[in-house]
Amino acid sequence: MKRHQIAVLLSTVLFVASCATAAQLTLQDRFRAIGIPAGTTDCMVDELEQRLSNEDVQDLARYTLQLSRADSTFVAIQSLMRIDNPRAVTAVGRSAVGCVTGFSI
Repeated sequence: MKRHQIAVLLSTVLFVASCATAAQLTLQDRFRAIGIPAGTTDCMVDELEQRLSNEDVQDLARYTLQLSRADSTFVAIQSLMRIDNPRAVTAVGRSAVGCVTGFSI
């Protein structure tokens, strides 16, 4: 490979990795902002990273912007379960149950 091609490839990999990290941090911040405890939030984001593609994690992070406008944690979680991404809904539900109960589903 030529140096230019290697540089472009490396830049692309770093960009994708930074987007994934930003999405994960966004999810942590927004989950905590709606009242989910820090330990549960960290656990959920780790599990979501394992269960979802980078694109799904980014989609979920974008969707969570509206969660901060919810009247309560319960309303925010209900809203979260209505995202138009079935993979994300399933992953959020499973990670929440697993992180709260300690049982992996």
